[in-house]
Amino acid sequence: MIQRIQTIWLLLATLVSALLFLDWYTGYVYKADIAQGLGSVVKRLTVTEHFPSLILVVVMALIPLIAIFMFKNRKQQRTLTQVGILSCIAFISVNLMRINSFTTSTAPTPTNGSYQPGSVLPLFVILFLILAWRGISKDEKLVRSMDRLR
Repeated sequence: MIQRIQTIWLLLATLVSALLFLDWYTGYVYKADIAQGLGSVVKRLTVTEHFPSLILVVVMALIPLIAIFMFKNRKQQRTLTQVGILSCIAFISVNLMRINSFTTSTAPTPTNGSYQPGSVLPLFVILFLILAWRGISKDEKLVRSMDRLR
């Protein structure tokens, strides 16, 4: 199981998915308060405070971990990596919609924000899952060529 390179890629995808609990986006909402003057309130968008994002992160972390142990069934392992890629894309789109709604919900007051290092991690998860998918496909080709020789 560990001799195959896709196992390492799947393990890296699992570990990076577990790091997605870091901050995603930090927004600064400027409030004009008469008593205290102008000020800004810092709002951090994290995965743990948004239930759909939390579910997607758990799915993103579990799918590659399950796929590691499906090494005898390469077709199912390849399907699981594809589902993992789709769940990662869904996670990115849900969080981008969340950031967009955050910035537009404070329309009367200007908002500034910055993306945090946690926002880049889903791209690494997708990269590792694509590399694992390629490794699984290469193994499948190798097995097919060995079956032709028999």
